[in-house]
Amino acid sequence: MIDNCEIDLGFSWTKGRNGKRSYLQPSIIGESKPMFDMNIKADDYVFDDEMFVGKLALRHSDIKYFSMNNNKAEAKTSDIILKTAIGAISRSNPINLLTGLPLNFYFKQKSEFENKIISLNEVGTYNIRKGKNSNNQIKLIINRCKVVPQGYGIAMDYILNQDGSIEKHRVAKSKILAVDLGFYTLGLLGLDKMEIMKESAGLLLGVENAYKLLQSYLHASIGKSPAKYEMDQHVVSGVYEGMDIKPLINKAFKALAQQIQNEIESLNIRFDHYLIGGGAARFIYNYLNLPNKILFDQLSQIRGYGKIGARIWK
Repeated sequence: MIDNCEIDLGFSWTKGRNGKRSYLQPSIIGESKPMFDMNIKADDYVFDDEMFVGKLALRHSDIKYFSMNNNKAEAKTSDIILKTAIGAISRSNPINLLTGLPLNFYFKQKSEFENKIISLNEVGTYNIRKGKNSNNQIKLIINRCKVVPQGYGIAMDYILNQDGSIEKHRVAKSKILAVDLGFYTLGLLGLDKMEIMKESAGLLLGVENAYKLLQSYLHASIGKSPAKYEMDQHVVSGVYEGMDIKPLINKAFKALAQQIQNEIESLNIRFDHYLIGGGAARFIYNYLNLPNKILFDQLSQIRGYGKIGARIWK
């Protein structure tokens, strides 16, 4: 039996699942080094005994690699992150894989990204180690791959049942705007009766913009700030160098939300429902003045991918 597998390779986080296993790690890798056994956590990943992946790289790698290349097929970090994420979920079992690309790059990069994923079948075996477990030898077998525009997953998570059938028929017949806040991009994906609208737009406007503002606020306050790839942990905790930075976080995301509000209003379309998604969506949600808005969590996109896969690969 061929399982469906969903992967969301984000600039900041990589998410994946297949109904049996899940993967959620920062999109960063780093050089490996000897580790004290008591420092190894259950969800730490090591690729081929050479590279730390995700949280482990953030905590212990002296040299880290974090890519802002907008072409995910070309990004040097994508290869190891994809192999780790897909391998951790599928092991060596055959899969159908569904993933997405930002609206900005969808048509230019779709074929190249699909080819990149399918080409992983040609890679020899490699090892993944999770936590204190032994190495797991992986040989990827990707049967089919489909790439959809990001934001579509959020919309389908709301509209569809787990088996891919329509759950919310009235919503499916209405106009919906999925606001997908990524690290580097903003997707404004409109649906009218389940059809993607031509007015849908992708913009280079994302969490990075708020992080730049936050970094400037921190420099003005205490003369230093975290590196870009370290920002997530401090934004989640609200603390940096022992300082409560929640007011500065709110100030930065309020400014980002105003930019997003302006972009939505520039579409000049009244939607029946506004779906606000992405890992940092909760930081802008209250600042958006939109009717019938609904907040979605970090995993909504891949849940939607799973429902799309169930719909097309029955």
